[in-house]
Amino acid sequence: MTDTDQNPDVRQRLAEAIRMLERAELMDHSGHASARRDGGSFYINSGASVRSALTAADIVAVDFDGVLLKGTAKPPLEFYIHAEIYRVRPDVSAIVHTHPRWSTALTMTGAAYRPVYAQGVLLGDIPVMDSPLSVNTKAMGERLASTLAGAQAVLLKSHGAVIVGSDVIEAFALATYLEENARRQHLALQIGEPYVFSDAEREACRTNLWSRPLFAKAWEYYRSKLV
Repeated sequence: MTDTDQNPDVRQRLAEAIRMLERAELMDHSGHASARRDGGSFYINSGASVRSALTAADIVAVDFDGVLLKGTAKPPLEFYIHAEIYRVRPDVSAIVHTHPRWSTALTMTGAAYRPVYAQGVLLGDIPVMDSPLSVNTKAMGERLASTLAGAQAVLLKSHGAVIVGSDVIEAFALATYLEENARRQHLALQIGEPYVFSDAEREACRTNLWSRPLFAKAWEYYRSKLV
């Protein structure tokens, strides 16, 4: 992507993604989303920004050490989440850090995320970082990136979730899928043991549902709720 054409669109898309995540109660007064830039840097919402009223003007650019490259506001203290994942995952171009209710509750009880919802299958096996502390140092960022490894998401015990994607729309859609799966899993556990998709069913879901048009459909569904 280049500064002259794509970046304005990326900043706007990030702002929309964060507002949608807040409206869906996956993000609160904190949380952040980013998009990779060329040259070892990324766009991210400023730490002080109001998530429910975010605009493209609240998106700043920083390098992997947190040095401000564009904008005037400071990035979130947890920018290390993004920097350290980008360092080791060249396939990742967007990252979302949310504070979702249901998937966080699973980590508080030690219950593993299980695929009980078709779109939830797309997250695969989700590791858990066994710490509720803020990821506000390089060492913590490295630990999180190591825990994530090659997965699509990582849960932070009693804290939240980090989801990665090839672009903002994909990362956003996967974040909503993760939380809906966790919500259904939690509700089913109140009645009994939930049905977990078989290996064959998971493969069918990955084949049929890992789809750019379907990610965009989820995006537009949540986007329509902003107006």
